[in-house]
Amino acid sequence: MRKINYHLKCPNCNSINTKRHSRIKTKRDKIRVRWYCKDCCRAFTPHSIQISEEGARLYFDSEASYRAVGRKLNIEPKTAYRKIIALGFNCKSPMEVSLELKPTWSGYIVVDGDSILVGSHRESLLIGVDAISQDIPHAILAEHEDGKNWTHFLLVLKNPVQYPFKGIVSDGDPAIQETIKVVLPGVPYQYCVRHFEKELYRYIQYQFVQKRGYWREAERFLEVSKNLLYAKTHEIAKEYLLAISTDPGFKEAKLDEVINKIRVNFDDLTRHHFHPGMPRTSNIAEGVISRLDSKINQADGYGYRDTAWATFKMLIMRYRFKAFTDCRNKNRKNNGKSPLELSGVNVSKTSWIRFSQKPH
Repeated sequence: MRKINYHLKCPNCNSINTKRHSRIKTKRDKIRVRWYCKDCCRAFTPHSIQISEEGARLYFDSEASYRAVGRKLNIEPKTAYRKIIALGFNCKSPMEVSLELKPTWSGYIVVDGDSILVGSHRESLLIGVDAISQDIPHAILAEHEDGKNWTHFLLVLKNPVQYPFKGIVSDGDPAIQETIKVVLPGVPYQYCVRHFEKELYRYIQYQFVQKRGYWREAERFLEVSKNLLYAKTHEIAKEYLLAISTDPGFKEAKLDEVINKIRVNFDDLTRHHFHPGMPRTSNIAEGVISRLDSKINQADGYGYRDTAWATFKMLIMRYRFKAFTDCRNKNRKNNGKSPLELSGVNVSKTSWIRFSQKPH
């Protein structure tokens, strides 16, 4: 009878130039076959690889804890943690995935940051989200959400990622605004109207000293300002701006300072009217961050920066490959497709966990 030879693919370098190496005995007296790769000169155990992948799938897809993963796979929680975090350390970054797959993005990007507890201090996860596909072309973990880190972030998006900038949206953070003007001159910028509305409300409620007997004018001002921010056309927004600027009641209530703030930011607040596809708020990025936070918040902070970034890389990878299931209204057509698929990349037959790993 003819003996059939087969070779397992090496998980480190994906080579099939492998051979059986040895046998090992587990704690439960089971015999496992170890293999050896002749190309990268590393040994591996197929069962261990399977445990790592299944553990990552349970932890990230099912949102289980390390303890729950260990209980399901019949291993210690510490062992589950070591296997899963090892995948995170070897995971490709969002930028590396973008360079490899070359998605086709809309050109309208929403940027935002999320505060993360690392050790005894807080750092910031900076991300950019494509407005149409909701894909994440780039993300970094920065010590501070300042101009220096936003400059580095946008420069990488510009090159080597080569994001096709048509417009950019942010929450109005001055550090982001100034950086955009320097790094992306000429790219249309939209100031999130929802954040601006909240700023107006906070100013009226906590900073503005109301003239006695004019509290109704302040409330009416907030209502008219909201109509301006959410106007359907630029012409209607201009009409509201004129009405606010010339309203005698607002002048008598001494609202000149906040009216001037609207006038100064009017062009950035209404830029979306001239660019179909550009959102008027940064809700998309905040929605993506909330999806990531569902797992981040369970960790209640991270002891080390490297551990945090390893986890974020896996979370973002899983997000980019996972199909949407809860899109509503006009975005309902996105259900059943992942952000990468909406960006023109076919990942239907690709295991996100195996794809995530860098070759050694």
